[in-house]
Amino acid sequence: MKTIVLYYSLSGNTKAEAERIAKEENAELCEIQETKKRSRFSAFVPGCLQARQRQTPAIKPLGHPLSNFDRIIIGCPIWAGFPAPAWNAVLQLLPEGKDVSLFFCSASGKTTQSQQGTKDLIAQKGCTLSGYRDIKTGTDKTHG
Repeated sequence: MKTIVLYYSLSGNTKAEAERIAKEENAELCEIQETKKRSRFSAFVPGCLQARQRQTPAIKPLGHPLSNFDRIIIGCPIWAGFPAPAWNAVLQLLPEGKDVSLFFCSASGKTTQSQQGTKDLIAQKGCTLSGYRDIKTGTDKTHG
């Protein structure tokens, strides 16, 4: 099974987890990058609102056609209880019928507010959600 690990990380916590998973799964590793780089301030102030509203920012091309993979693992930080906005951009790129696993990094290690909605978005894309993990990473308010 050909696997890719996609991740968005602001402070490096999600990147470290993505690297660990990619090594463990013998998977390709691909960073998700927004076209406009965020500072900690822009992540905290507009970023949290954008996350809660599930807004989709522009991202740079991934460089890997997702249709080439059987399994897609996606990780990102949680901002204000919701996946960072870059997650919404990747969601739009998911091909139907893929096996998708998610991991979210946050200081609390919980995505209670957004978990069901996030799972529903994967189902609406016609994908199978095979895994969902919340990972407690520390106390940094910008997470990820």
